[in-house]
Amino acid sequence: MSKTPLESKIETYLKDQIKGIGGLCYKFKSAVNGVPDQIVIYNKAIHLVEVKRPGERPRANQEHIHAQIAKQGVTVYTVDTTNAVDVFIKTVLGAKQKSKSRSKQKGVVMQSITQFKHIDE
Repeated sequence: MSKTPLESKIETYLKDQIKGIGGLCYKFKSAVNGVPDQIVIYNKAIHLVEVKRPGERPRANQEHIHAQIAKQGVTVYTVDTTNAVDVFIKTVLGAKQKSKSRSKQKGVVMQSITQFKHIDE
């Protein structure tokens, strides 16, 4: 059995932390394969978030869709650890978490949040 947390554990942590700061977090199910799986609404803004298990990257079809979204001027964030969720909340949402009820993840290196942004050429 792997000690790597399941994607669902990180997804639950994201939802709990967003709720804790007064935001909304909804699972998004699209007919289009590759669309980000979470919609975070906080402080009059909507953010698209892809959740992965630690060290996992978006699949090729997800990267393609994320890049298409980025070309429309919307950033897609990918988080793969609870630490990355914390960084997203602090740096992207500009919010301070009240309490963190997560357990320590030994052996998991914090990965920065992946952002797909459109860059004008």
